[in-house]
Amino acid sequence: MSFNSSTEVKEKKPMTLSTKILIGLFSGVAVGLFFGEYCKHLSILGDAFIGLLQMTVLPYIVFSLIVNIGRLSLEEGRKLIIQGIKFLAILLAIGLTVVLILPFAFPEWKSANFFSTSFVAPPPEIDFLELYIPSNPFFSLAESKVPAVVLFSILVGIGVMQIKGKDKEMLLHSLDAFNKALNQVNKLVVKLTPSGVFAIAASTAGTMTLDELGKMQAYLLTYLVAVIIMVFWVLPMIISSCTPFKYKDVFKYTKATLITIFATGKIIVVLPQLIEDVKELFKKYELDNEENNAGIDILMPLAYPFPNLGTLVIFIFVPFAAWFIGSGIALKDTPVFVGATLLSSFVAPVTGIPFMLDLLKIPKDMFQLFVVSTVFTDRVRVVLGAMHLITLTILTTSSAHGFFKIKKSKVLFSLAVTVGLFVATLIPLRIFLAYSLKDAYKNDQVIANMQLIHNLVPFTVLPESVPNPDPLMEGETVLERIKRRKKLRVGFYEDEIPFSYFNAKGELVGFGIDMAHELGSALDVELEFVPITIGDMPEELGKDHFDIVMSDIFMSTQYSAELSFSKPYLDVTMALVVKDHDDAYKSYEKTAALDSFTIGYFERSDVAKKFLNYFPNAKGVRLDSVNQFFKQQPGVEPHLDGLLTSAERGAALTLLYPECQIANPLPYKITLPLAYPVGNNDEAMANFVTDWIEVNKKDGTIQRFYDYWILGDDQLRRQEHWSVIKDVLHWVD
Repeated sequence: MSFNSSTEVKEKKPMTLSTKILIGLFSGVAVGLFFGEYCKHLSILGDAFIGLLQMTVLPYIVFSLIVNIGRLSLEEGRKLIIQGIKFLAILLAIGLTVVLILPFAFPEWKSANFFSTSFVAPPPEIDFLELYIPSNPFFSLAESKVPAVVLFSILVGIGVMQIKGKDKEMLLHSLDAFNKALNQVNKLVVKLTPSGVFAIAASTAGTMTLDELGKMQAYLLTYLVAVIIMVFWVLPMIISSCTPFKYKDVFKYTKATLITIFATGKIIVVLPQLIEDVKELFKKYELDNEENNAGIDILMPLAYPFPNLGTLVIFIFVPFAAWFIGSGIALKDTPVFVGATLLSSFVAPVTGIPFMLDLLKIPKDMFQLFVVSTVFTDRVRVVLGAMHLITLTILTTSSAHGFFKIKKSKVLFSLAVTVGLFVATLIPLRIFLAYSLKDAYKNDQVIANMQLIHNLVPFTVLPESVPNPDPLMEGETVLERIKRRKKLRVGFYEDEIPFSYFNAKGELVGFGIDMAHELGSALDVELEFVPITIGDMPEELGKDHFDIVMSDIFMSTQYSAELSFSKPYLDVTMALVVKDHDDAYKSYEKTAALDSFTIGYFERSDVAKKFLNYFPNAKGVRLDSVNQFFKQQPGVEPHLDGLLTSAERGAALTLLYPECQIANPLPYKITLPLAYPVGNNDEAMANFVTDWIEVNKKDGTIQRFYDYWILGDDQLRRQEHWSVIKDVLHWVD
């Protein structure tokens, strides 16, 4: 039987790698959304895949640079480097311009956050010598210090340049053969990419929450818009406007690798494949001669350690963080921001961002939001970084080897469209964000609705402070009376958020109240909460109104002489609550230079005196309530510039009053210990409470209360991630 040509079945084309990767990516997302947290263990397979990709990368970079630099003449090497620096400067200038433009998408906003330990943590130290100087090349290789590895390879390559004759050729031939073997290994691993991408996508989609994305939408959307415009328009149009390569061909040869980079979140793991893609593009245009290929082999790994547009544009997070807390970056600080951003982009964002936040006096707890966002932005950032490397390599090679030609009409057209794209996206984005964020601030509701973690024992809350109706018997200790009465009287301040306060439901809650329930449980007694009369705490404690005070009481020399204390259970840091626009209180130098200012303080004149010792031009006013600071009217004396409190309490207050911020204008970090004063100067009671505190420190109870009430984090109450199998089909609980 025979068939004519019209009925012959055409041979089916094999599925391309990029198609397989896309299938793996989308099927992984679908599986992750369906099964939710059941997919989290797939991250092990994803990590194994990334490890296999990384296995050959640094050795490949080392030998590729040595071989290709060693083959160059000094003149050829000089020309490549000069052209590379020129185009790198142009691309980074474009990136800085984009970073300065993007904040126009941010609308008016108010915000505040729980206390973060980063407020008192020292700024991160960047060891530039270790990062860039290969004092021990083997250490640099083991620790993946890519800049140091590249510098080592360049210097060895320059050394190979100086070798003459057969020795040089034998060395280069051997190294080149080994490099080809590494490349073959990498190609074998690349075949596993669809499976690796599936595992990564499934674990990520299954463990990421919508809440985490929701609070970051202004930053995420703005950055995403910038990356899309840069990747799919600006950079490929620069290439097509100045070289023979067409727009569509740039993506034709690189799309599979770009998808892999997006899925893995890393450029370096597919750097060899990216080099091969660019070589294939040159081959399409019959430009794949030995000189051009050598240039590509050198430029791509050489450019990798330097700043790229992906890393540079991610620093839009810094103006976002300033906007998020309601302050913004002042015009006078813009030159500092631009220069520091350029220098910080030489290191990983997880190192550079905290440095920038500290430099611009933005609360460091914003870095926590950045860490959350990296689940998404890291994958987008590296795609822009890869396109940056592609663009830099093509432009530099084209210029160095004579086929770089600017097409003026195309450049002008591209520039006009670029401006139009940014205007047409940022203005609607600003309008959308203004609408979507108008009621988005909810941290005031969060702290107003917080409830006790443990409600362990029966309790009553008395309406006013009165003496204990059952006086101490002769020779009886406070601890003995508590056990006899089966009741513990706890003094508390009614408005000491987050240590003791009434929530929106009228329930008495807070760090100290949770601790009181723990103490009542340890003693197996009921609780009587007694409100402290403002200004009379030592007197009421001495007149037997309560057995112990469990609000945030600073231990000081003056109080220790009057009262018996347990040992400290927590250390807090002295700080001021000031208005968001009051930059004068963010450093000692600025605050000390003020002609005069007034702070308010609650109860503790001894603590206020300690603060005022540093500022002779300042004065303090004792307040009956912290609300006097937040509710003060313009023109009504005394005008209060700041509220003296602890940073931990001040951060909680800013949740209710997001137009304020906490600041530390002191030249040093002043730590104040919190302790519990006990009634009747009873040493037995003080010793018991001290021992009880030690037990609660060891078993994690105090840490958990600290995480919940001070940091706003509660691991045990955190909801599981959404999934189809649990929230739609209800197959599992």
